[in-house]
Amino acid sequence: MKTSEPRALLIGENSQGSSHLVKLLDGHGCECSFATSYQEACSLLGTQPFDLVLSPMRLRDCSVFPLVSLLDGSDVTLFYYQLVEDGCWWLPALRSGQKCFGSQALRPSEFVVSLNEVIAEIRSGSRVAAEDQPTLVSATQTSVATLSRSRSGTRPTAARVGRFENPEFAGRRAVR
Repeated sequence: MKTSEPRALLIGENSQGSSHLVKLLDGHGCECSFATSYQEACSLLGTQPFDLVLSPMRLRDCSVFPLVSLLDGSDVTLFYYQLVEDGCWWLPALRSGQKCFGSQALRPSEFVVSLNEVIAEIRSGSRVAAEDQPTLVSATQTSVATLSRSRSGTRPTAARVGRFENPEFAGRRAVR
């Protein structure tokens, strides 16, 4: 059983200004740290353990994908967000260190539900088993309930939003 409080790293130019997100994490008893760039995040990740990392897709000094590679195989859960016209989409990249690209993008309210579940898992010390976290899944195949709810309309997935920044998709043409 995990005895310490969950630790979250918020990355981005305005990470400390995300008062709603910070209040939500504080409400769960999370200890929050902040970084404004990939380099700052790497420094913190090298000196402190984190359970949860939240980041924009584009950082000041690179995209989120080097961060995904850095944390792949760890126990860290990583969500990143992509700004859109009327807000943002949250995309799961790692769940307990396992890639979950291709999972359905989450609206902010859905992200809050998923974040609550992730924090409960961290707090209890239970993690989603690796076999329940395929490395590339469609939105309807993922085993995590909040990431697999079907909704009407087409929504972006991590693979589609990050197609040209993600080395897995480098050199591929967009299918329209």
